[in-house]
Amino acid sequence: MMQIARVFWTVLGLICIVEAAMVGDQCDWTGSGLTSTAERGVTPVYLRCREGGVTWMYPRGALRLLFRPSLPADERDFTVCIRVIRRPDPPDLFHSVRHDDTAAERFPARLFVEGARRLVPLYAPNDGDPRELRCFRSRRGRAALYVEAEPEEGPKRRVAMFKYEAKPLVRRHYDPATADCRPCTESELELAFCTSDLVSRGVIVGSEQREDLDTTQLTLRLTKLIRATGSDTEPKDKTDENDDYYRYEVDNTVEPARGRRGRRARSLHAHVHVASACGAAAGAGEFLVMARRRLGRYALVCAPRLQDWVQLVERRNAEGTAHCLLQH
Repeated sequence: MMQIARVFWTVLGLICIVEAAMVGDQCDWTGSGLTSTAERGVTPVYLRCREGGVTWMYPRGALRLLFRPSLPADERDFTVCIRVIRRPDPPDLFHSVRHDDTAAERFPARLFVEGARRLVPLYAPNDGDPRELRCFRSRRGRAALYVEAEPEEGPKRRVAMFKYEAKPLVRRHYDPATADCRPCTESELELAFCTSDLVSRGVIVGSEQREDLDTTQLTLRLTKLIRATGSDTEPKDKTDENDDYYRYEVDNTVEPARGRRGRRARSLHAHVHVASACGAAAGAGEFLVMARRRLGRYALVCAPRLQDWVQLVERRNAEGTAHCLLQH
């Protein structure tokens, strides 16, 4: 640890030796250690968004990630949550119930939070903690993460990939990310419907505790898809030309297509995650599920029972006071 700290502070003083082409200033950053001329150099990366991802191919040396998300002036300090990716994420929507049975690969880097006088360990592949999700707080409105590549072991292709999310500590307004464990109010339901990445009617057909993500993973069978944003929402298992598939039209309704034999399309499913502390489980009945994509996975925002949602939709649409056209 002392050797790491000495190298870190020494290299920070000579940061100009790092190639300028490696410096990022955006939401996402992708780079390769093969383009760096400094074996033990530190590459600065500036991340100015509230969420994004980092992909470091063939990691060598280290990265210094400086988080400066755009926040209101009175919300100076923030928390940053990092989710290291050790296995490919399943598609957002899929036809058959999926289980994450892919063996997790070793994450080829260690993470340290930059403190006032020392580096504080945040994640190491052998730290004995199964969680892929780690969080830390900013200090005086600044937060920096030091990512140190593990020693190379031959020519094997390695990728250090993770997602990040920065959230203000002070929340004076409704934040969908805080609605995990409590019922949403009517105004929150409306706003969640208009802004969520996934809006669908569905039945909960299973639940699983995900220790690696510190969540409960709910498996939903979608009965009516209203909205699914993102480029990876369409199921990709279309190797058989006779298989049924779904097309997502402009209004994001789901249209079942038929094969040559006129077979009906298979049911569509999705995984939605809820904080483990909420104690969520599979339940009877149909729900209107609203979720946002957080750190690569759908996180539940609100899930009223369908009959309650229908009553609210009919009342608000009749009054003409909704934020957008509500549907059920």
